Amino acid sequence: MWRDARGQFTIEASLVLPIVFLVVAMLLFLCLYLYQKSFLTQASSAVSERASFMWDNSYKEAVSGSVEPGLYDSLYWRLKDDHLLSGLFQLGQAERQVSLQLPGGAASEADLPEVKLSKASLAVPAGMEGELRYENKLLLRRVYTQLSWPSVIQPLDHLLSGGMELKALSQSVIVDPVEFIRTVELMRYYGSRFAQSGGGRMDPKAAAQVLGRFGGELQ
Repeated sequence: MWRDARGQFTIEASLVLPIVFLVVAMLLFLCLYLYQKSFLTQASSAVSERASFMWDNSYKEAVSGSVEPGLYDSLYWRLKDDHLLSGLFQLGQAERQVSLQLPGGAASEADLPEVKLSKASLAVPAGMEGELRYENKLLLRRVYTQLSWPSVIQPLDHLLSGGMELKALSQSVIVDPVEFIRTVELMRYYGSRFAQSGGGRMDPKAAAQVLGRFGGELQ
């Protein structure tokens, strides 16, 4: 009986095929996981880039970037709404952060940075959750997008007892050369006015008084 080779192929196939099938299934699930991960990363990067692109004008569309002629923010919105003056003269926090939870509604009655984050959130695909965050460090401003995808591949989700969640984090630097040049010129103008008023360069309180005296010129 030990020398009889009949049925040997069937026995070996019954032992090897389940292993081959398991390896192929794991590779298939891995490819699907990598696809969802890359799609989530691409969506996060796209939201950050669109938010930074539309940051100079809150009337821009989040997806296409188009804007109707004649619609734009106030000339010195960054000085007032973005608290640039308070950061320069140490009248408040040097760093300012604004965050928005996703999914969320549009912020119609809020600060201008929150309104812009709300419009950028319209570009987030359905079913994704996360947070949009705007970080202002005076000359360096960034938009961060952190997205998660709770709905993952069901077999892997069952195998891992629901402990699997896709996440992605991306950032985009806000670049606005025209507004930067305009802001520098404004700082030079107020610097000369500040010097004429007899204030010292390292005196934030005197600077605040000068800005309060000439603040009506920003309107």
